Amino acid sequence: MSAVKVRYTTTRSPKLLRTRFLDMIPGGLAWLGMVLTVLGAIIAPLWVIWSVALLACYVAGRFVLASIAALWGLRLVRQWAAMDWSMAYMQRATADSLPLDAVQHMVIIPNYEENSAVLRRTLTHLAQQKNAQTALTIVLAMEGVEAGARAKADQLRAEFAPAFAQVIVTIHPAHQPHELQCKSANLAWAVQQAKRILVDEGQIDLDHVVVTTMDADTIWHPHYFASLSVLFATDPQRYQTYWQAPIRYHGNVWAVNPLMRL
Repeated sequence: MSAVKVRYTTTRSPKLLRTRFLDMIPGGLAWLGMVLTVLGAIIAPLWVIWSVALLACYVAGRFVLASIAALWGLRLVRQWAAMDWSMAYMQRATADSLPLDAVQHMVIIPNYEENSAVLRRTLTHLAQQKNAQTALTIVLAMEGVEAGARAKADQLRAEFAPAFAQVIVTIHPAHQPHELQCKSANLAWAVQQAKRILVDEGQIDLDHVVVTTMDADTIWHPHYFASLSVLFATDPQRYQTYWQAPIRYHGNVWAVNPLMRL
């Protein structure tokens, strides 16, 4: 998956210095561990051997648990991929459930200097969702610092507007006060603008909206948003719940450095 690659600069402040100090703690602990291992091998080698042996047992146990979880997860993925979600809604629905056709998805795609071909592939796969034309609103969250961002987004909107309920373009302004130029700021801006268009000025009930954020090159399973609609509509804790899809990082495995591929 790709990340938004906006660079930003800030002036040094006590808060920034504190953050930098906290960021140094994991690396500092790693260096401390290596130094203590070398010193321990000289001063107390037996203790070092026992410590390393216990660490190896712990790591081996974690690998075993991860393997079991992976096999169990793959089984669940196969079961859910084959599930009839319309029937699942009938089985799960209660008096507190939302009507399935009332659920609307706001799918936010933050991107910066992303190739149009990548975005086009992403939108093509999103258009294959069963409820794309009735329930999916795509938000192309562009960065104002990118040259040609508006033209690129408008071209994609013209191409894919018939495939979705709506395609909204937001342009995150550069150099907002008290704001870093980063992916999270772009997401926050996009959510605010999309809510204004869909809810404040539109006809969609805020209580029926599910917000999904994604990377610009994410490819979803064709049944993902149908399943998410059912889970959201039937969950009594729907407004306090996050749903996280199983993630496979193999989409660009042949395009990355061989060492990273390993």
